[in-house]
This record gives sequence, C-alpha cells and structure tokens, in this order.
Amino acid sequence: MQLSLSVILLLRNREPAVTQMVRRCVDVVRSRGAKARPFELLAVDQTSVDNTLSLLSVLHARIPELRTLQDVRQGMAVIEAARAARGDRWLLVDRVVDPQLMTWGLNQLESGKRAAIVPGEILAVEAKLGAQVLGNLAGGLVSAQQAVEHELAARGQRAAWSPAPDRGVAERAALFVRQRLGWVGLSQLDRPLGT
Repeated sequence: MQLSLSVILLLRNREPAVTQMVRRCVDVVRSRGAKARPFELLAVDQTSVDNTLSLLSVLHARIPELRTLQDVRQGMAVIEAARAARGDRWLLVDRVVDPQLMTWGLNQLESGKRAAIVPGEILAVEAKLGAQVLGNLAGGLVSAQQAVEHELAARGQRAAWSPAPDRGVAERAALFVRQRLGWVGLSQLDRPLGT
C-alpha cells in the first residue's frame, strides 16, 4: 500500500515529550480530513536511556500507524529514517512542534514546493529528494535542513522557508550551535536543547 506521508520523529531521551509529540503529529495529519490518505508515524529512537521506548510501546496499541526503529546509533537517525520511510512526502520533527508549523510545511509540499523548512522545528520534503539527500547524512534535523537547502540551491531552487518561533535566548543560541556543528564535523551532536 502506498502511503501519502511519513511523519518522522527523531528521538533521544524524549520521555517527557514523546507522548505529546506522537499525539500532536497524529492530530495534525488526521485533522487534514479528506486530504489525509494512509500515513505512517515513524519513531526513530537513538538509544534512549530513559523510558522513551516504553512509552512508544504503550502508544503502539492505540496508534496503528506508529512504527518504531530502536537502538539507532546517535547521529544516524536521519539516515535510518530515509531508508525506512515509505511515504511520498516526509515530515521530520525532533521536538514538540506547533501544529500550525507542521500544517504549513505539509501545505507547502501540496502546493508544489519540494521542501519546507522552519529552522530547528520541521523539515517537510518530497520523498525522492529526501532519499537522495538524507540517505547518507549523519546528523539531526538541522543538519538535514541544511543539506536539503544546499541541494536545492545547487539546482537553482529554494525551499519554502518560515522563521522559527522565538523561544528565547537559550533556544536561539542552541539553534545557532546546531547549525554550525556540521561545519566542524560534529553533526552527530545535532539535537534539540535539553537532550
């Protein structure tokens, strides 16, 4: 069965947030009504040492679309997701994200954009482009966003782009650092603040 969408959660020690992340993603996709076709929610766990996997096990019973990849080496979640995702479009998330941002990203893909980016928040991308660019990319969400932007720029194209919501000085500083990790060969450390 062909899936219209793979929502990909990049997880590492997200116990406090994983239930909300899963529910929020499912709500966004299901709220799309007639536009929603079969989808999957792919949780990629990077060797969490908290109860992230236990919570995902409980959620599996309630959410049939949920699949989990576990024991993925740190920094390899994007690669594993690119290899395992089955949807025509992908939405990558590594934190609790405002549903409006996820909806905006999906709407950009439906309107013909190849990718949509909110820095540090979401990456919505066509599966073909995602597989090509992310299938060998070590790092996290911000590294994936940069790789997609670079690939599109090389083709004379641009991703749809929206500024990240202002979450304060600490979040802005963390996003700045995450954006530079790949430049110094440390993209495997690309994770949201607090993980």
